[in-house]
Amino acid sequence: MQSHTYTSNPFTEDSLVTSDELRQALAANRESTETLRRLSDESVDALRSAGLLRLAVPKHYGGEERDFRDIAAAVFECARECASTGWVLMVSSAHDWIIGSFDPAAQDEVWREGPDAVTPGALAPSGVLTRVDDGFRLQGRFSFNSGCAHGKWFLLGCMERSDDGVQPYHVVVPVEDLTLDDNWHTLGLRGTGSIDVVAHDIFVPSHRAMDSRVLAAGSSQWGRTHESAIYSSPMVSGLSTLLSSAVLGIGESAFAASLDLLLGQSDKYTSQKKLDRPGLHLRLAESRAELTAAAALVGETLELLQPWPDIDDADAQVRRARIKFQSSYSFEMCRRSGERLMAAAGGRAAFDDSALQRAFRDLTMAAKHEMVNFDNSALAYGRSLVGLDLAGQVI
Repeated sequence: MQSHTYTSNPFTEDSLVTSDELRQALAANRESTETLRRLSDESVDALRSAGLLRLAVPKHYGGEERDFRDIAAAVFECARECASTGWVLMVSSAHDWIIGSFDPAAQDEVWREGPDAVTPGALAPSGVLTRVDDGFRLQGRFSFNSGCAHGKWFLLGCMERSDDGVQPYHVVVPVEDLTLDDNWHTLGLRGTGSIDVVAHDIFVPSHRAMDSRVLAAGSSQWGRTHESAIYSSPMVSGLSTLLSSAVLGIGESAFAASLDLLLGQSDKYTSQKKLDRPGLHLRLAESRAELTAAAALVGETLELLQPWPDIDDADAQVRRARIKFQSSYSFEMCRRSGERLMAAAGGRAAFDDSALQRAFRDLTMAAKHEMVNFDNSALAYGRSLVGLDLAGQVI
């Protein structure tokens, strides 16, 4: 019997993940990655050897400045083999892309030792900045630092509070200035090592701080000096799109795992093959359609994202709201597909050695990411469809 599992990358015909050695390494270290609660050293070495950690690093520093479609394709394929590895690759690539819009002095520091590092961080504005001579003092606790165990530089979201109000910033901080709190005990994405880091009144020089509003609009003067147009794309739009590519890869792994689990199984009471159940056929059909639709939606979103058009602010906000919602909706379709597949599977799917159970946990955890919060994204996009103001929306 021929089954309709995934066979090719939905984003590009020329996949960057062509090495069987890479695929085998990620799959072989999937269990150890989850047990360690961080990426195994072998998985990181495999990403580095394949050149995947430099995809979004500017060419000036030895990177490749790949476009979002290529980055999404690599994230998707790695996530199919190991959800945690694909997730960390997605986060690291997104952060490299954002840092490409920082002051060149900060870029020089981050990539001084080369373009093949993991770049962790937490973009939510969890820290407090206090302005001092030549920079800021930073205080705060930052959660969800995926890839933390392997990072030398962190990208962190902060707020400067002053008599003039609140000003959002993102800063880059070396790992030696931070305290790591190994608190990553979670339902899913266990291997991402997304622990908390704490800044205890550390100094951040001015060149390592970037106005978050400039990043959100993709309007950094330094980002525009690079050859690639990706550094002129809005921050939330790029991040949400890459997030959806990772989740699509996990969703595809769940579908393949469900078929592997069901093939050859028989009903204990009737001895009939489980694959002969009409109800199961209906569930599989709907799950397959959801994943196919999610892939198409992510593909369309990538077209909206790159190259970013020269449009006025009002039109840009509408486009950003659409991109974020479409990313969130593809997330939601992958989550629903995983839930349906899990419900259709028998008791064996509940065991810890089940690939379907792992994928289901990973999908459930990934869907908690605030950047693709379904309600908030739908609210902003819905308002844009009827011409209402989008001020205050995270898009």
